[in-house]
Formats: sequence, structure tokens, C-alpha cells
Amino acid sequence: MRQDSVRRGMLGLLLLGVVLTLTGCRGTTWSKKEEVRIGQQVAAEVEKAYKLDPDPAVQQRVQLIGQRLVAVAGDKDFQYSFKVLESKEINAFALPGGPIYVFRGLIDLVGDDDDMLAGVLAHELGHVNRRHANKQYTQGLWRGVLIAAVTRGSVRDAAEIADALMQLKYSRQHEYEADRLAVEYSYQAGYDPHGILRFLMNLQREEKVGNRWVETNLRTHPFSDRRAEEVRKHIERVTGQPAREVSP
Repeated sequence: MRQDSVRRGMLGLLLLGVVLTLTGCRGTTWSKKEEVRIGQQVAAEVEKAYKLDPDPAVQQRVQLIGQRLVAVAGDKDFQYSFKVLESKEINAFALPGGPIYVFRGLIDLVGDDDDMLAGVLAHELGHVNRRHANKQYTQGLWRGVLIAAVTRGSVRDAAEIADALMQLKYSRQHEYEADRLAVEYSYQAGYDPHGILRFLMNLQREEKVGNRWVETNLRTHPFSDRRAEEVRKHIERVTGQPAREVSP
């Protein structure tokens, strides 16, 4: 995962640019334009810390599903991208302004179930569209990522920036909102909205069998039985039909 060849000087300049961007912000929140700029800069560091998965078919699959979701739920002010990182972790995350990443471990977990993958991508798209990172920043959570370059007076490498990202934890309210949007976006794009529910049940199964690669997902996207039940209720509201029973 870590790359020893990270050029620290360039990293310092890039991260300094992020910090200067933040210090130039008015108030305690970012504009959409600032979110895009920050997201692109952090994305550059993520892609130094993680290799992109080398399988073009996997990359294309995620991009096609992502763009299909953007077609029905995209915000014209954001710059969306969808990429797969070469790691066994079962997780996905979104950066401010549009970049969305999925780990190869998650791709392997969902297999050929495009509805499940669409649910995950739609969930992350919901985080972007509702600007949850912006809200995290006002609570001090994103500051740790964006000013990591100046802690202890030294520049940290890109892998540590990525590790900091993996420590960010959305509030229960944000998770519920992203789940609801995952149901809506998936349904509007022609996918089975039960996909996100199946994914949640699979996460629960992997946790029970002690799969260590699911750890970061459960930390950054806390699971609960109530979360799954809320998804079921929203599927019924959106489709007008009772939610089907889903098992991992």
C-alpha cells in the first residue's frame, strides 16, 4: 500500500497549497468551488499512497456504474470520478467535490452484483452531494487530514494522509442520509435499490466471521441493525412495494 518513493518535497508543496486554500476560506465552511479544489488535491495524495488497480475491466465497470448514477443525481458544480484502488480492504470513500474511490477488496466481495456495487457508489455519491465532508470540517475532523503536513513541524508522507482519511467517521445522521440517497439514486438509475441492503448484510456477515479487511469500513461507516431497517423502510417508500427479504 505504501510507496517508499513518494517525493516529499512535492508532497509538501501540494499539501501546503491545500492548507493555504483553507486559510483563504471565509468562515468555517467551504464553497463548492473550494470543495472541488480540495478534493482534487487530496486525491493526488491518495493516488500516491495507493496504487490504482491495474485491471482495466474493473476500472471501466466502476466508472460506467458511477457515471450512470451521476446522470440522474449529479451536481453540475462537482467533478466526479470513480476509481478502484489496489487493496484488499473492503471499503469505499468519497472526497469533497467528487472523487470517489473503491478498494479492490470491496469489488471482490460484491462479485458480479452490479446492483450491490451501484448501492455502494450511490452511498458515496450521497456523501458528496450532501457535502458531508464540509460538515465534518466544521467539527474539526477534516482539519487533521488537511494540515497533517505541518504537525510536529515535519512533512508526512502520502500514505499517512491516506491513513488519516481512513480514520474519518461519519455521524449516524450522515450515514442514514447517504443510505437513503443510495436507495433513491440506485432506483432512479435503473438498479435494484435492494443492492445497498445486500451490501450491508454482507458487511455484517464478514464482521461476524472475523474478516480483518472489513475493519476500516465498519470504523468509517458504522453498521447497526437499525441502519439496515431504515434502508428497508426507505425502499418501501421509494418503490411503493414491500422490501424483499435479503440475506448475505
